[in-house]
Amino acid sequence: MNKKINSIVQIFPDFEEKIDFLFQTDENFRDLCSDYILCAAMVQKMMKDLKKETSNREEYEELQQNLEEEILQILTKDRH
Repeated sequence: MNKKINSIVQIFPDFEEKIDFLFQTDENFRDLCSDYILCAAMVQKMMKDLKKETSNREEYEELQQNLEEEILQILTKDRH
């Protein structure tokens, strides 16, 4: 499994195999995961630097949540 997706697997542990498969085979899913990882890193960085404007952090947190929801939709779409 690619180390880049560990943070995604931690959020959705029941989908580890599907995440690994999609990451290897689906460019759009790979891009979505990369966007999520970058966004999550930015949120963490902003949380450490409390001097940063909180509205920027809130925007990134909202984006992070939206990306999580989009990933979950992809992971569960065949289950319905």
